[in-house]
Amino acid sequence: MHSTLHRRPNIVKLNKKIIEYGKRGQIEEAIRVFREITHPNTFTYNSMISSYAKNGRLKHARLLFDNMPNRNLVSWNTLLNGYIYNDRIECACELFERMPQRDHFTYALMITCYSRYGAIDKAMDIFYRLPDTTNVACWNAMITGFVKNGRLSEAKKLFDRMPVRNLVSWNSMLLGYTHNGEMEMGLKFFNEMGEKDVVSWNLLVGGFVEVGDLDSAREFFEKIPCPNAVSWVTMLSGYAHYGYISDARRVFEKMTGKNLVAWNAMLAAYVQNGHIDDACIFFNEMPERNAVSYTTMINGFVRIGKLDTANRLLDTMQCKNVCAQTAMISGYIQHNMIDEGRKIFDQMSSRDIACWNTMLAGYTQCGMMEKAFHLFQKMDQKSVVIWNTMIAGYAQVGKIEKALEMLENMKERNVVSWNSLISGCTRNGLYVDALKLFVSMEHDGKKPDQSTFSLVLSSCANLSLEYLGRQFHQAIMRNVVSWNSLIAGYALNGCGKEAVKLFQDMENDGYSFSSSWLIVCSRYRLHSSIALEYEDILLHLSSIKSKAMWIKQEFAR
Repeated sequence: MHSTLHRRPNIVKLNKKIIEYGKRGQIEEAIRVFREITHPNTFTYNSMISSYAKNGRLKHARLLFDNMPNRNLVSWNTLLNGYIYNDRIECACELFERMPQRDHFTYALMITCYSRYGAIDKAMDIFYRLPDTTNVACWNAMITGFVKNGRLSEAKKLFDRMPVRNLVSWNSMLLGYTHNGEMEMGLKFFNEMGEKDVVSWNLLVGGFVEVGDLDSAREFFEKIPCPNAVSWVTMLSGYAHYGYISDARRVFEKMTGKNLVAWNAMLAAYVQNGHIDDACIFFNEMPERNAVSYTTMINGFVRIGKLDTANRLLDTMQCKNVCAQTAMISGYIQHNMIDEGRKIFDQMSSRDIACWNTMLAGYTQCGMMEKAFHLFQKMDQKSVVIWNTMIAGYAQVGKIEKALEMLENMKERNVVSWNSLISGCTRNGLYVDALKLFVSMEHDGKKPDQSTFSLVLSSCANLSLEYLGRQFHQAIMRNVVSWNSLIAGYALNGCGKEAVKLFQDMENDGYSFSSSWLIVCSRYRLHSSIALEYEDILLHLSSIKSKAMWIKQEFAR
């Protein structure tokens, strides 16, 4: 009897294997282990549901969930998280309403779900339904939702109202400033924090990297008490992003205890900067490789048109990963070999939402809407991203009515859905329709972004309605994102003086606006005569000398 028990596989170890295989994208291996377990427990089922969801197999995840003998709250939350992870908002909402019980994690998931797609009002509805109004995790999720949608003032008000704060609360608010380029406010808030961890430092360093202030990023990086792998990779990737590949390599060489993430970051640095030969050498020197390593190299070969080499590398993978296969499909599509891409797509044992969208986008970008629609119909469940791809495809070929039909059939729309259709109208000369759609978008509760403003301003200009273009934004709620969007919209349409005037209006409304000037400089580059005319404002905007020099260099290009 004792020997029989001794030989029985340890279910705890097998459950861990299912989770590990799922995380690595080796879903077939996870399925094999699951089938080997003769008496699976609830944790086994939950682990398999999670693995299915992580690999885009939501149909299998739901089938397993429906057939499992005993469910617990973790089972419900696992499937809910899977729907959110794969952008299946409608399914997530339906499941949430059916749940027999919920905990703080459930509510935090749904707040995050709505916030990710700009449905802040719905996120707030969930927040107000909290049975435990003191739960800090849900407050943190709501603050993060506000900051990721650029609504910093509302995030700060909520932060100030919190009954209990933890370090995550402080970091969520700090993320708001750094994520939106408000580094002066971010640094002030950082200095006010009583307790800081490595995440706090990483957010600050990452914020400076995002606005191109690498000197400040390096300064604070060197002050981190105990930098972790994320700290090093943030600095390395920052240098690589701005083309300082030798500095990136120096950071890599100084890094102690290099892990696979660091090796992959350095490999990506070479590929992103077009140093494919160096990337090949580095790839061969790597002590270990994973799917990310292979995917990065495949992307590198695709960039220089070596599709055969990329495909041979894909064939050497023992367990082909969805991301690597999707990269190969994308490569074929980029080089107008869509049929070759479809062959790989059809051979795949599993596909995630990104893979489906890559294939679908390939057809829509080529104007092959019949094939796109055929593929669209084959999908069991469709995410917002998939619907948006179809809208953009129909709009691109001038089938505005079909695009509108798609929009109307969506249960959950986001700002990209509306922008795709508005863009189609402007591209086809339907400027009045574009403005009408903008009004409908506002009624739908979606906040316009810089693309929306640019499209609307362009429509106004084409209709000789400049006065409307200068007045419509007064009715829009003013926050950092909407200010920056308007400024970018004016700059893109050559209205430099109007853009500069908005800076002054921002100051009157009490907003920090250095990031707004950086947006104009780095993305749209006002005409040099405008830059010279407002040189005093330029110098006033940047108290940090290195940032002022960077802005001047942008104008000089």
